[in-house]
Amino acid sequence: MGSGIYVHAFRDGAIVPMDAAAVREVLAPYAPYDVPDGEPVEWVRAADGSDADVYLHHGVSFDRPGPGVLDIVAELARRTGAAIVLPTDPTVIVTSAADVRHLPQELRARAVVVPPAALTGQAIEQVVRPRPEPRRRPMLPPFPYHPDPVATGSVTAADEPCVCCGHDQGWIYTGPVHGEDVPDGRLCPYCVAYGTAAKRLGVFFNDVEAGRMPDEAARQICERTPGFATWQDWGWPAHCGDGAVFLGTAGARELRPYPDALDELRGQCAEWGWAAGPTEEFLAALDQDGQPTAYLFRCRICGTHLARADFT
Repeated sequence: MGSGIYVHAFRDGAIVPMDAAAVREVLAPYAPYDVPDGEPVEWVRAADGSDADVYLHHGVSFDRPGPGVLDIVAELARRTGAAIVLPTDPTVIVTSAADVRHLPQELRARAVVVPPAALTGQAIEQVVRPRPEPRRRPMLPPFPYHPDPVATGSVTAADEPCVCCGHDQGWIYTGPVHGEDVPDGRLCPYCVAYGTAAKRLGVFFNDVEAGRMPDEAARQICERTPGFATWQDWGWPAHCGDGAVFLGTAGARELRPYPDALDELRGQCAEWGWAAGPTEEFLAALDQDGQPTAYLFRCRICGTHLARADFT
């Protein structure tokens, strides 16, 4: 907060005395020592452990107040109706628009009105160091085979240029990129969705199970669909003559509502030559955020759920 913060009462452009009894009543509970009767509070400590030296001279000043002390400052201003003056940044916080006319002329243009109900230490900090408005990010392009890449972690909000188009689109693709000459930088999801990255850079993002889906679906999944990290290499599953929709990683708990997906995993374990006992132990050990894990899909045609298991 800088070196200090002042609480002053103003009338017709001049500083006027504050209500000493009200000041003491607000500050005394925060004094970490016994304050003798009739003596001013010279030190306060907030609930978060931050403290500040207090000086009473033409108002109340707090020397190097910490975050918790700002709540005490706000309480004092609410109780007395005084203004909060930030000397390193000539901003003044008042609790009523009517109080602005009582400020010195040079401070009126910098006055910020914060109603008493909203005046807190956090509000003071927000006035001093305004938090930037969150960036408005554009809508992502549609991905029919991977409809929510943000939820699955394959696309994330980022402020960086795309290595393909050179623009900061507000989003970046974080999944795998395959090809003979993979770029060093990262791609935006728009260059993925529109096939621009595949065409310009000769890259692709997924493998498919050969011959199980139309060529156009295979190209869309390979070249225009965000991929996801796996430990083993396996093709994108298909069902009913089309590629399946990727829903995300899943552990044993997440797979319970999908017995069809669990049955498919049992079939995979049988292909590996596993007996029923080890298979059930394996399925119970599946972990959404670790390994072994499963990847959950859904058929675009009939809605059947599919799964693939993965581990190192």
